[in-house]
Amino acid sequence: MSPTQPSPIPQWEPGTASQQGGRHEQQDRWGVFQLPNQRALLAVVADGMGGHLDGALGAQIVIDVARDFIQDLPIPLLDDPSAALDQLCQRMHDTINRQSETARSTVVMVWLDHDGAHWLNIGDSRLYHFRRGRRLMRTRDHSAVQLLMDMGEIDESQMATHPAQNRIYRCLGGEEHPRPDKGQFAVQPGDLLVLCSDGIWEHIAETEFWTAAAEHGPAAAARLLAEQAAQRGGAMADNATLVLLRAGTGLAAGDHMPWLRRLSAGLASWFDRGR
Repeated sequence: MSPTQPSPIPQWEPGTASQQGGRHEQQDRWGVFQLPNQRALLAVVADGMGGHLDGALGAQIVIDVARDFIQDLPIPLLDDPSAALDQLCQRMHDTINRQSETARSTVVMVWLDHDGAHWLNIGDSRLYHFRRGRRLMRTRDHSAVQLLMDMGEIDESQMATHPAQNRIYRCLGGEEHPRPDKGQFAVQPGDLLVLCSDGIWEHIAETEFWTAAAEHGPAAAARLLAEQAAQRGGAMADNATLVLLRAGTGLAAGDHMPWLRRLSAGLASWFDRGR
């Protein structure tokens, strides 16, 4: 019996945006990277923890390590996304600790390969999965307000405005070994994935992600939603960053994600200007 051939990864239509909000510094970072086999991608959002002096450094290390890791990825890990994400998470944590005693960051990552998504998160940056306008999943925050919701003390709509919203009990960097949550799910054409920092989900309702992407497309929707989050937050608005990825119907052989090369080049030039 011949082995089953993997189905091609759906074409992912991207949208990315970031707003500084009312903060004195942009401590969010994002990256979308094509894997060496050109049939998968890795999307990452990191939020440097603002209570630490090196928050921006911590988030930048997360993105830099992800870029280097993907470029030098051992071939066996291409077929083991869960193990790859574990190794990447540990490398991010160790690199932050080598470069700074105070830098900390959240991270949410999703590895998209064939018709599946593998994800990992630490902190309160989130991944959402929508299908036909309905939320199928979101990652759990490692925060005091998530614990309060789990205990039934508050409902989900109160998480964004609760006084303890910024109390995080897991992160990258520091003495404690990283303890991420992770999982996987199947993807269908038309599905929408959202990776975002808390500056987005504090001010954007879940239904708005799907509606904006459906009405404007992911690229315009990302810009619109980031701007709305900053406006709704006012003078105290947090950094707001999101990556939208909408699954298409599939790709022909050849250059599977030409948009990703353009996106990566633009991302690199944007960060270079900021240094």
